Amino acid sequence: MPTHQGSTETIIIFPPPDDDDDEATQTTNFEFEATYTGAATLEVADLAPKQDRRYTDSELVLRDATGAPIATFAARYKAWVDRGSATTQKRVTLTDSYVPVPDGDSPVWPISFASSAHRSWKVDTFDPAGGLFAQQWLAWEVRTTMASSTGIVAQSVTDQTDGLLRVQLVYMEGANVLLTVVATITASASVGGGVTADPPDVTDLFSP
Repeated sequence: MPTHQGSTETIIIFPPPDDDDDEATQTTNFEFEATYTGAATLEVADLAPKQDRRYTDSELVLRDATGAPIATFAARYKAWVDRGSATTQKRVTLTDSYVPVPDGDSPVWPISFASSAHRSWKVDTFDPAGGLFAQQWLAWEVRTTMASSTGIVAQSVTDQTDGLLRVQLVYMEGANVLLTVVATITASASVGGGVTADPPDVTDLFSP
């Protein structure tokens, strides 16, 4: 079966200044693997180019022999860090890998959808005096659509911890499986010196 794979990683660091080793690092990663029958196209857009954060939309479109859409998998991935008492400049590393490469940069974010999964994640870090050092944020959502009114998307959560959420999406028309997508988001925080971190504040929402 044909496949599409994607992996996008974001690392945001407040590095230590010269006079101490206080630092905080956020690492997040979104991956998906899609298998399907027929043909599919992938659109990916960087909605925050040359900024100190991640904001990426992507859309995989399964198409019939005429090129008309049958089903879609859309994902929205945001990661950023708000400054508190941190004094150094952020270091931001964005890494993207898609196989095959995207067909364009015009994804569509569906307003109505067959299923959705959403995760918000936040970690507060604190300096040695107890003040807010930096706030680390992640917002991630996937939405699915089916062109056929009789088609369904079966969504299941296969892994769910504070640092990881993995969902499997199976698109079906009758007994036929048209598209299967496994989507994974991970997030972690690390600190150094006198900086401390609260446990992650995580909210997951699913429909249906």
